[in-house]
Amino acid sequence: MKKSLQVAAFLTMAALPQLGLAQSACDRACLTGYVDAYFKALIANDVKALPQAAKARITENGADKQLAATFWNSAAETTFRFDVVNIHRGDTGTQAIIRNADGSKTFFTVRLKVQNGAITEIETIKANKGDADRLWDEDRLKEVSPNFKYSIREGDRDSYYDLIAAAESYWRAFQTNGTPAYHRARLMTDSTRFENGLQTTNLMRDGQFNDTSRGFDEGRFLGRNIWDRRYPVVDEERGVVLSIVRFGLKAGAKSQSILTSNDRIVAEFFAIRNGFIQEIQATLFNLPDSKPTGWPADYSPGPNSTDAR
Repeated sequence: MKKSLQVAAFLTMAALPQLGLAQSACDRACLTGYVDAYFKALIANDVKALPQAAKARITENGADKQLAATFWNSAAETTFRFDVVNIHRGDTGTQAIIRNADGSKTFFTVRLKVQNGAITEIETIKANKGDADRLWDEDRLKEVSPNFKYSIREGDRDSYYDLIAAAESYWRAFQTNGTPAYHRARLMTDSTRFENGLQTTNLMRDGQFNDTSRGFDEGRFLGRNIWDRRYPVVDEERGVVLSIVRFGLKAGAKSQSILTSNDRIVAEFFAIRNGFIQEIQATLFNLPDSKPTGWPADYSPGPNSTDAR
């Protein structure tokens, strides 16, 4: 009996791809294994199943929490998911849709930091219907776009910093649209944006084709302040950047649209090819600018900025 228990314990450890083991490098499969373990623990509502470091930092929608407080009992299965990783830094970023026991769905982004065989950071952005106004289509995303699954030939890959620059061009277009300092984003003409599953560009709207640049070019987001900008996961092989930002208003400004009337925390995955953005997948949650940001920004205007840059 004792021997059987020892064998079972060994097999359990072997099933986790190097989880909990110190290692000099963790490749894509290894890092994805931590993400698998995270979702397995989430669906089972079992925090003990996840190998987090003793002092791991955990946030949900910008607020510090214990891991158990970020799980929920009704989570039944993952119906949509794609992962990006940075093997040099031990970073992972995942967008997923969780089907709940009552049939409702939750849009979910989770970022993990893996160091020395354990998870040291867990950042989640979680949105249910109504958490970002009318930006919602729980049934739109059924299959992961090839834009988030390509393995780009090494000689054709954009560099780490150029990928960030392409993503930053998008936020700069937000920040400067409708002003003399407007800078166009690096967007492919057929680029598509999805926000909590809702397709918002590359379609007909009000009898006119709505490409991703249109709102910027027409100054529809005048007064927006894109602050607390971060680029925590850059996957050079996939050509994808996960950017997390705060979406507010410049001091004294008013929203130009009901769809952008609230302050938010936003996680956006940018699929980038040859320096231009091909597709955007976003998870959004309404969060007042007065709430904590949760994590230090890389570089950006402040929460009450009037900057156009």
